[in-house]
Amino acid sequence: MPVAEEPSLRPLIPVPPQSRIRRNKIEFPDDWAQADVTISIPTKSKDDARLFTVPGFHFRPLIEVICSAFVDVQANAFHLSPFKYMWKDPLDSHQERVFNELYTSDSWLDAQDELQKLPREPGCTLERVIAGLMFFSDTTHLANFGTAKAWPLYLYFGNLTKYARSAPKSGACHLVGFLPSLPDRVKDLLSSLPRISKSGITALHTHCRRELFHACWDTLLDEKFLHAYKHGMVLKCADGVLRRIFPHIFTYSADYPEKVLIATIKDMGSCPCPRCLTPKNVFTSLGLRKDMKSHLQNLRVYITTNVWGNTVDSTKVEEMLGEGSWVPVVNKFVEKLGAIGLDPFRMLVVDFMHECELGTWKALFTHLIRILSVLPGGNQLVAILDSRFRQVPSFGNGVIRIFVNNTSEMKRLAARDFEDILQVCSPFT
Repeated sequence: MPVAEEPSLRPLIPVPPQSRIRRNKIEFPDDWAQADVTISIPTKSKDDARLFTVPGFHFRPLIEVICSAFVDVQANAFHLSPFKYMWKDPLDSHQERVFNELYTSDSWLDAQDELQKLPREPGCTLERVIAGLMFFSDTTHLANFGTAKAWPLYLYFGNLTKYARSAPKSGACHLVGFLPSLPDRVKDLLSSLPRISKSGITALHTHCRRELFHACWDTLLDEKFLHAYKHGMVLKCADGVLRRIFPHIFTYSADYPEKVLIATIKDMGSCPCPRCLTPKNVFTSLGLRKDMKSHLQNLRVYITTNVWGNTVDSTKVEEMLGEGSWVPVVNKFVEKLGAIGLDPFRMLVVDFMHECELGTWKALFTHLIRILSVLPGGNQLVAILDSRFRQVPSFGNGVIRIFVNNTSEMKRLAARDFEDILQVCSPFT
């Protein structure tokens, strides 16, 4: 079992069963917790701000999730020391570096170097290692009819190889919590505000959604997690060795609407990229060499400014924050972890499913089908295309599935279906 060194951390030492049972409920170290999230609805006066409480934020404390993961039998496969992975050509013996895992990346190597340069905790000579945290969240509809939906937040550990991490039955995905959605009753409070217009209600509703998201992360990034992020925590790992574990957030994978929430920027604003300040008017240069240089030279840097006394959609707020498409919301990642090295913009990685398979590729494939259909004899050409897709045999264990329906109609296709279409079309491009 893990041993918590700091008194502020809840001890995870085995205790008698009677002290772990409360009202016939057995409590586990990573048991779920529930909290009410309170957000502030701004008005022109800071002292007159209205409070709104959203109940039902169910989550697991991050520290306890990390502790349970490092004592699990799967932790025996964790890579605790980063390294450079090199490939040697058997013909001419030249070497090339291979980037295939998080623990072989420059980000992890740099983080490890910075960790070893830190002064040790008083009296501690234990090995210091990094727990690579990889978050993922996505809203999910639970039914075809109705409004039932969930917003799960998952955690992966980059210490585990991606081949084991992505296996469906590996158990490597840790469900951290369910982010609550803003209830419709908030509009009753917004409508009761004096001298507010319809557009003002819409702007405040959007602002409250941003505030709720960061208020939930304010709860997750508690004092125990911040202390461990900075000073580490002593755990007895699965191999029986005591180590000082330092949590480190490397990536956060989400679709674009959630990325703008994390980066505290406007959705499709004048600078819509959550990582750089590239304006829309130069999007025609995407993919060019000068565009790549522009990305590196115009990386986002978080700014702070005082906008109290103005409505969230006022002209003055737009003048102060509009140049970078910022929004008047305090970024909790920056507020709590920015001073100790976290860059909330660099941690936003490419979401291949939403941005490529369901984004660029789906739009391109739809465009190609339309071009084919307007050619002379287009209907026959589209039918031939569907017939050829049906003739493609399956490949591997679920790598490419058989195309049963007409591919051109794209009826109720999931991301994996567009991935199969892309893999079939790739040899011909």
